[in-house]
Amino acid sequence: MTGTARDLFDRARRHALVGRDDELAALRAFLDDDSRMLAYLHGPGGVGKSVLLDAVVTDAITAGRTVVSLDCADLDPGSVGFRERLSETCGLTDGSAGDPESVLAIDRFELAEQTAGWFWRSFVPALPAGAHVLLAGRRPPPASWRTDPAFAAYGLVVPVRNLDPEAAAALVRSRGVSDEETAAGVVRDSRGHPLAIVVATDARTGASSAAGTSPLRSDPDVTAALLGRFLDEGVTPLQRAALHVCGHARRVDRGMLREVLAQDDGDADGLLEWLRERPYAESHPDGLTLHEVVRDALDRDLRWRDRDAFVDLHRRIRAVIVERMSRPEGADQDRLAADLLHLHRGNPEAQDLYAFDDLGALMARPLASGDLEWVVDAFAAEARASVAAYWLREQPEAWTVFEDATGRRSGVCLAVRLDRAAPDVADHDVVTGWALAALAQRRPPEPGEAVIHQIGLDATAPGRIGPVSDQVAAQSLRGWRLRDLGWVVVSSAHESAWAPVWTYIGFERFGACEVDGREVGVWARDFARSPYEDWLEGLGARELDDTGAIPPPVAPAVALSRADFRHAVRALLKDLTDAPRLRTNPLVGSRLVTSGEDPTATLVARVRDAVAVLARRPRSEVAVRALDRTFLRPAGSQERAAEVLGLPFSTYRRHLAAGIDRLDEILWDWELHGPPSGQELDRERSGE
Repeated sequence: MTGTARDLFDRARRHALVGRDDELAALRAFLDDDSRMLAYLHGPGGVGKSVLLDAVVTDAITAGRTVVSLDCADLDPGSVGFRERLSETCGLTDGSAGDPESVLAIDRFELAEQTAGWFWRSFVPALPAGAHVLLAGRRPPPASWRTDPAFAAYGLVVPVRNLDPEAAAALVRSRGVSDEETAAGVVRDSRGHPLAIVVATDARTGASSAAGTSPLRSDPDVTAALLGRFLDEGVTPLQRAALHVCGHARRVDRGMLREVLAQDDGDADGLLEWLRERPYAESHPDGLTLHEVVRDALDRDLRWRDRDAFVDLHRRIRAVIVERMSRPEGADQDRLAADLLHLHRGNPEAQDLYAFDDLGALMARPLASGDLEWVVDAFAAEARASVAAYWLREQPEAWTVFEDATGRRSGVCLAVRLDRAAPDVADHDVVTGWALAALAQRRPPEPGEAVIHQIGLDATAPGRIGPVSDQVAAQSLRGWRLRDLGWVVVSSAHESAWAPVWTYIGFERFGACEVDGREVGVWARDFARSPYEDWLEGLGARELDDTGAIPPPVAPAVALSRADFRHAVRALLKDLTDAPRLRTNPLVGSRLVTSGEDPTATLVARVRDAVAVLARRPRSEVAVRALDRTFLRPAGSQERAAEVLGLPFSTYRRHLAAGIDRLDEILWDWELHGPPSGQELDRERSGE
């Protein structure tokens, strides 16, 4: 075997370098371009900057160029020592210009950032015109460099980001993980971050995780090891708390830090500035966030380390978001809805329902005149183009269009108010007609009650669950915050795609109707029985659930049709003295029973109250007596009850049937509007 150990090492490093073809091509072109002087690689720790730098240095050495490599971690701290070492190493101490074909490669430049001004203004200008400088650091080039015309002309900025899924999978496999399920889990949980992949696959090699699982999610020691590679030493408890806020919230601003950590404005500003200086922090127009791998590791670590603190942090962050959402409509409502959806990312079930990494990628705007034809064409995928045209005429304000940063329309949401629809709406919209008929059988909407029919559609890929469906969810969080909201109906010709989302948020399937030969699924939820605030609070339980076992908050299990309610009342009367059978009656889950009460005792009390109310109504005396001796104080049989009442059997049966019907009407009224209070019951009994 010929060559040196360095050759072996270089081959191993080159073999491990996957998914960096674009960056390598740019840097190789940079070395051959005399019009460029300095290339600046930047990215979060562990993303692969050093490996990429080594590969380019190897290329330069192979090409016969003089290369000087420095790692700022190996230099003496302080600007003076760095300047002297750098000048001496590059042969500039004697005033000579050095080798015009030289390449200077400096890694971990963030450790020498205090010299950045001197480096660009004094050191680089002294290099020969043909030299090339390669810098790698965690932070982007300083602002003073980027605003210098010389840097714009002779500098090259190369961001180094996470690997794409295909390259990440290749890296995982190259490190000995052959189980496809495990590899997919590592790719997902690492988000393509090379260091996270290395840490996770090292743990796999050590057999610390079962097959089919990702150590990044299942092994707290792996999470701790990863955090140790990112976080600074000497972080104060308050700074650590601020990091955990960033780890859990989608975006963080001064107000979030102030409210969640109970700080004044000055201290919150100080924390925000400290966070902005972290190399793994990223600033966006709507707030600050951390690199995904750091954020996820912080969140998992706190959940494992102190579950109570994790729950408390979640509730504090959620309270800030919900309070902001409750304010009058503003430009930040889209952002707040995305912030709230982001809190669901800890639930594995939600991972397949929401595109958490793309929240906020699309913007919502009202319908414009130029959208009309596009909307009608898009709704052809729902077999409802004519329906779209109808609602464009009837309720143009009910439409929302979603577009990306370039203005390209990606999706649309229709949320029509059926309580404002024309009487002949069923002639124009078959699905709406079908839904209204179904509601009439369940619980007919009350006068003044808002009824919404919502349809979301990804215009580029109908039926896809992704950024558009996330925007529909955000639209729902805003649009359903209505006073007097009753039924909300959702429908889609792509029901199989939407069904998991609708199930997750507590909607019930009503059935399907046919439109032009296609089945359209119809689901609904009764917000009159389960108010928006209760529903939103119920969804909060799902946000914290990392097993997906907690069921979504739903309307009372019984939203019985009128016919089913009538049947349940007759079964209730028959079983009034049989507690075990009463517990199986559908009315146990109805509005007749208040949460926390004993349902069997409550149903018996409701029947007695209804009989007492009926007794105050004209021409009801005999019917009430028949109900009393048949159900409340049963005589043993209907024949015996007729005898006790002194009535012919046929007369008794006629009055009993009339009493049951009237009792049923009273209970149905209570089901729709809620049982009366004690004072209301007293007034009703007294006939007031």
